[in-house]
Amino acid sequence: MTKPPTVHDVARLSGLSTATVSRYFGGKADAIAPETIEKVKKAAEALGYTPSEIGRSLRLARSRVVVMMVPDATNHFTADVAASVENALKEVGLSMVLANASEDAEQQDRLLVDAQGLRARAIVLQGAIDTPRLREICARQNNVIFVNRRPADGIVAPYVGVDNYAAGFAVGKHFAERGYQNCVALHGPKNYSGSTERLDGFIAGLGNSRGVQQIEGNYTMESGYERGRELLTSSNAKRSIFCGNDMIAYGVYRAALELGLRVPEDLILMGFDDNRLNEWLAPWLSTVSVPATDFGPAIARLVVHPPNAPFASQNILVPFKLNFRGSA
Repeated sequence: MTKPPTVHDVARLSGLSTATVSRYFGGKADAIAPETIEKVKKAAEALGYTPSEIGRSLRLARSRVVVMMVPDATNHFTADVAASVENALKEVGLSMVLANASEDAEQQDRLLVDAQGLRARAIVLQGAIDTPRLREICARQNNVIFVNRRPADGIVAPYVGVDNYAAGFAVGKHFAERGYQNCVALHGPKNYSGSTERLDGFIAGLGNSRGVQQIEGNYTMESGYERGRELLTSSNAKRSIFCGNDMIAYGVYRAALELGLRVPEDLILMGFDDNRLNEWLAPWLSTVSVPATDFGPAIARLVVHPPNAPFASQNILVPFKLNFRGSA
């Protein structure tokens, strides 16, 4: 992997001594001439250099740190994927720092800067948001790995995740074979690749795009509840709903209970992810099962042993299967 720029690189490009550059980044700019400061700033900007937030002794161990960002730390599947990555990295002598980007572009950008400051061995983005800062980092470095949400057009980086289109297609085909009526796709934000891929696959599997009601929401229980209640109170027709994830399905189920509806008698419900809570709290939920434990080893291999082919060209797909219980 490409090494991040150092204070020595900044000194070399600016034509200044390492001691002078170190004084500037060490907070002693008052003792440096304005013209010299400007040279340091321009060199640092040109190199994409970010001063380390840790001391020299910890900088020696920077290659052991992997920063993983998650879009929602309260999502159980997301947390399980992060735990799988941490366990896999631990087995190869690496440490993981977990950060919650909270589906917020500005927060993600701040964390990306922090990750550079930590001299992270790799930056793992579970559910990345396309920003100019992210594009800049991906263009400068080849140590960014995208998980669950593919990199946006123009960003070349490895991806680890499920084939969302194929999974959505399998659900749509199942709905069609069972003759389910009044089909609804309660999907995540369309600007996320995973959302649109699952939706497109579902519609293709059904073979009837005009017959699918599409409702956009967030990947949260609250969003599932709000959208589900609006939908289920709009008419008495029996709906067949494919939810973008299990969290959305939980919210829809709560709304159905409050309205006196039964699953599957009055409502067909299918989730996505099959997080570990289903076995204990939602054994009724049919869902697309994606093994969270498969993510860690795949990501660790990319971090530790980049293949001979360009690092950025690698895509690793984890398996999925339809897990039918009582709701669909």
